[in-house]
Amino acid sequence: MTIDQLSDDDVVAEVRKLQYLYGLKREIRYAEKRHEEDTTESVAEHIYGMHILALYFLTYEDTEGKWDRAKIFTMITLHDIDEIETGDILGYVKTAAQRAAEADAMHVVREKSPSPLQEMMKQAIDEYEERKTLEALFVRAIDKFEPLVHLYNEAGRAILHKNHTTIEHSRSIKDEYVKHFTSTRRFTNVLHERMIAEGYFYTPPAA
Repeated sequence: MTIDQLSDDDVVAEVRKLQYLYGLKREIRYAEKRHEEDTTESVAEHIYGMHILALYFLTYEDTEGKWDRAKIFTMITLHDIDEIETGDILGYVKTAAQRAAEADAMHVVREKSPSPLQEMMKQAIDEYEERKTLEALFVRAIDKFEPLVHLYNEAGRAILHKNHTTIEHSRSIKDEYVKHFTSTRRFTNVLHERMIAEGYFYTPPAA
């Protein structure tokens, strides 16, 4: 089946199946439990979600298997590694100074990493940041789409309202990147429309 053969309802059904695979985000190891009311997500859990989505969307975008999948999954694993130092910052409020601090943090993280990994980390992160290859553009699109899958539930609705996230905020950090790929663009558009209709995004009070 091609992406054009999926109805909007089919897209949502596919998202629900992907969310089933997201179940591992909440399975805690060592006989520990995450409290049901805890809706936090770690950066590592976001990365796992990206790995799942990349596997899925590659079936639409790389039907001949020509892309370098090792590079794709390496970039996914490492693209947010600077957040060990900086923490996560909402994309639509991130300042130029914070972006510069992230670049500096990337150097710090590499220097603190085992020496056999450092050159590989530099190559993967440089390729991701430069976004000159199909693989890097694809990873960027997956990175921007992934939060919609994670947040399309009641807990996600509460988070979006708590953070005063509007549809304009969401589109401002997604549309520019998902547009390069038919599948991510289609899924983003469908989820945005459903989430608008279902009241997921914050609406500022009238002046």
